[in-house]
Amino acid sequence: MRLAALERSLRRFERRLSIDRRGRSVWVWLLPPLIGVITGLGSAFMPGIPDDFGWSLRLTLGVFGFVSMTAISAIYLIAFDYDHNQHADELKRR
Repeated sequence: MRLAALERSLRRFERRLSIDRRGRSVWVWLLPPLIGVITGLGSAFMPGIPDDFGWSLRLTLGVFGFVSMTAISAIYLIAFDYDHNQHADELKRR
């Protein structure tokens, strides 16, 4: 029951953005936050950061990675929907 409610809220989110994804899964919207979490964790613990780099700076770097990558991947997902190659060609038959 909770999955159905989440799916309805994701469909409302798509309608607010004027995105028409009929016949496609709404679960694709979980990818941007997932990419952001992976990037945030990876950037906070990436090799090459000096040992004296404090936890506050690592946390700041991780939050920046999360926010920026989530925003970028959501923008690409929205732009991908407006690509003319993603829409079915309407053939005019005479």
